[in-house]
Amino acid sequence: MEEIELFGRIVCPITSPQGQKTYYDHLNYRRSCCQDSSRRIIPTLEEAEEYRNLKKENLSCLGDLQMRKKYKKLMEYEHNYDWRPTKSGEPHHVGLVSTTGEQLLPNIFEDVFTEFDTQNDDLKFIPVSNGDGWAIATLGPAAVLMTEFRYNAIVLERWEQRMFFVQDKETLKWGVLRTICQSSNNKPRDRHYLYTIGSIMPCMADEIYEDEFMVEDTEEMPSLFFMLQAGNKVGVLTDFGYSKIIYDRYETNSEECSFRLIRNDRKRALRANWWSPDGKDREII
Repeated sequence: MEEIELFGRIVCPITSPQGQKTYYDHLNYRRSCCQDSSRRIIPTLEEAEEYRNLKKENLSCLGDLQMRKKYKKLMEYEHNYDWRPTKSGEPHHVGLVSTTGEQLLPNIFEDVFTEFDTQNDDLKFIPVSNGDGWAIATLGPAAVLMTEFRYNAIVLERWEQRMFFVQDKETLKWGVLRTICQSSNNKPRDRHYLYTIGSIMPCMADEIYEDEFMVEDTEEMPSLFFMLQAGNKVGVLTDFGYSKIIYDRYETNSEECSFRLIRNDRKRALRANWWSPDGKDREII
């Protein structure tokens, strides 16, 4: 995916027409330690079943010869094969089928989202279209709508897959929804959980872009955040919320995962961080 420079940052377009065309390009190419332009292989049903069985085994590259052969085959499936679903049905009655032949969505939609890995991604919800708009539905053979068909477009965040960037049909502004997990009981060691959709940001941005902190350990510190653009102003968005889109630029401190949100008409910048992107309860510096 081609990066661009905007407001002094190098970012990846997400919601622009070009961004929507290329946002999932990484799924087209084989994964390796160096850039690989080879296209992923479409698996057969037999290969998909073998991959699923290999994943159930506790394989290691340090085992005996037979185990090492199995591990090599597993890595080949992991890095070289395309595990995205395919559309099923016929025009105006479209569903989804996994690479193992499992019906993921019934054949009742005008269009459905396909840019995810059916073998490894744990999606609860998926964008679907009725021809007049896009909505979010549960993923399964008995789909349930979680929103109305009120969006012109919906883009699923490509890495953690918890956020949905949604474009209002009337205003064409972009907002953000996310998957929320809530406990359904109070038993500490045997809790049950249910998933729903909640709002992070109303539809107020012209465009949204992917940005990141340069952190060494992404398991300990967050790396991903998003740039919000409205006209010639900018803001930031994280899992924890968003800033106002009123700034002329921002600077980041990767060690602290923090922001300095800068307005040209102010002498001081607003200090914010990944956990408080709106800058509330933070000092002005």
